[in-house]
Amino acid sequence: MPNKYAHLDHTPMHDIEVDFSQNDGFNTLTIERHQHIPDNFISDLKSQKMDSLNARSGEMMLALSVPVSAIEEMQIKYGFDAMNAPIAEVKRMLERLHLDAFIATNKRI
Repeated sequence: MPNKYAHLDHTPMHDIEVDFSQNDGFNTLTIERHQHIPDNFISDLKSQKMDSLNARSGEMMLALSVPVSAIEEMQIKYGFDAMNAPIAEVKRMLERLHLDAFIATNKRI
């Protein structure tokens, strides 16, 4: 049986990059963290979300696809542990933070 999510496996996602810089005026170290999220990753999730109501989910369905940078931001800024929280709570948090693009279904979770 073909994997209907196979197209998401081929999206090149990159690890979080960490850059260091030093401000000469104040002798302080700045640490910047970022992750490249390709446009096709977002458009694939949007397409998946639009098709979700018409597709049978069976035993499994893709509900969320959240990059590491967003997971870490929720932990650092809001103290929300998305890796251990129930999926419905993670979905509500993504909606609250206007990160709906990482929600891959219109079905009730």
